[in-house]
Amino acid sequence: MGTKDLEQEMESAVPEDAAPGDAGDAAEPDAPEPDAAEEAPETPGHVDEVGPPESAEDLGPEGELAALQDRHLRLAAEFDNFRRRTRGELSDAGERARAELAGKLLETMDDLQRVADTPLEGTTTEALHEGIGLVARKFAKVLSDNGVEPVNPVGERFDPNLHDALMMTPTDDPEQDELVSHVVLIGYRLGDRLLRPARVTVYRHEAEAS
Repeated sequence: MGTKDLEQEMESAVPEDAAPGDAGDAAEPDAPEPDAAEEAPETPGHVDEVGPPESAEDLGPEGELAALQDRHLRLAAEFDNFRRRTRGELSDAGERARAELAGKLLETMDDLQRVADTPLEGTTTEALHEGIGLVARKFAKVLSDNGVEPVNPVGERFDPNLHDALMMTPTDDPEQDELVSHVVLIGYRLGDRLLRPARVTVYRHEAEAS
């Protein structure tokens, strides 16, 4: 076989789609692919898109006014809810206090009813008087436990803020002038609030004419 025939046989053994240097490239390991994050270009405006929303000042005077009006409406609604809730709580507290007082008064009412149902036969006036006195003292204790105090100013100086003078009683003693001589009806007060003034008679000293 001649030299020309040998070269033609070697060329026919190499694939037609193979390029010079392919055998060497196949022996080398695959090169790592470039990092996508390093090659990706930055998107213009990306930071602005995820930034915080514009404030009312950035929106101009009209936007700031709208934000203030919205805040005012929210505060007004919250205050109205607070007022309704407070009013309801006070109403519930008042109802509970009245119910508790009524329960104690019902016990006194039961005692009074038992005295009223006492048969007259075999019952003396002294026994009835004693029974009514017991009920009255129990009733007074219920009032005292709930802060109600009597106004019974016998011998005290007349006070128009607490007493109601029904009549004047003349006296020869100047030291008794404007003192309460008699209490016709006891008054009551609850703390600083006067529930009913005491109805009294008052001494009045009149100087003798010379």
